[in-house]
Amino acid sequence: MSLQVNPVQGQILDVVKGSVATVTLFLAFVYFPVLGMIPGFFAPVPGAYYTLKSGRTVGLLVLLASSALLLALSEPTLLLVYLLQAGVLSLALPEFLLRLKGGARSVVYSVAINLVVMLAAALLYSYGTGIDLQAKVTKGVQSSIAQTVQLYQKAGVTGEELKAMQGSMQQAGELVLTIYPALVTVSLALVACMNLSVLARIAARVRLPLYVGDFKKYRNPEPLVWLLIASGFGMLAPSTPVYLVSLNVLIVVGALYSVQGFAVVSHYFRRFQVPMFIRLLSALLLVLQPFMVLVVAVLGVFDLWGDFRSPKKQENL
Repeated sequence: MSLQVNPVQGQILDVVKGSVATVTLFLAFVYFPVLGMIPGFFAPVPGAYYTLKSGRTVGLLVLLASSALLLALSEPTLLLVYLLQAGVLSLALPEFLLRLKGGARSVVYSVAINLVVMLAAALLYSYGTGIDLQAKVTKGVQSSIAQTVQLYQKAGVTGEELKAMQGSMQQAGELVLTIYPALVTVSLALVACMNLSVLARIAARVRLPLYVGDFKKYRNPEPLVWLLIASGFGMLAPSTPVYLVSLNVLIVVGALYSVQGFAVVSHYFRRFQVPMFIRLLSALLLVLQPFMVLVVAVLGVFDLWGDFRSPKKQENL
């Protein structure tokens, strides 16, 4: 006789495994700020996986159980961070995947929902406490700069060298305060893509049907180029609010065209069977030389007209 597993018992086990895995990944992010950052990025994976495997109800229960565990093991502030950083994504990403929206649209829609939830939470927090969030962000950036300067001083850096470093950090801090909406958006999208990649690998391993699409064929909607052009011209406006909005929009749209450029590069890597070590060297070059990301973004823009991935028609001789 073969033993049959009770479906309800199986779902309960999925909730337990999903919530424990989620809390473990998130607490690693909290208590190990540097080493734990990587596992913290993947805190949405367990909830998203069990949503795809066992259904939306199980995914929601994983979220609720994870929230209860975090509330019991830590403070309410960390629970809020979890919900905004991983909780929304763990529900939104598999929802759009289940609706067969594909990988790219699922990421875009999930990030948009996450941003709306974060904005609503920020407005409610500001209204309820009377705290100026812009001033709080500014204070946080300045505090981080001051702490970094103290670390350099303890390491023995003094004089003109320390002043030069402090000046560079101040400039970087001002840039962060100018473009942090775009940084948050791009960071959320990057985390969503990382989670999607892991989900796709797990689904392939356990033979779970999952429609993601072929990254090498990724292409932005053609009308998006007009938003790129408009944001570029908007940066010439004398109005400071128009300039700030245009700059942040330009960064986000530029990131989207970088993705299209990476898709073109990936297509040719596969077409010409480029060895893995050269691919790794290319990735390392992008990390060490961020200017190369701009080159890839330009490649993505010109792909609109060049259509580099379409098969070339052979002319009759």
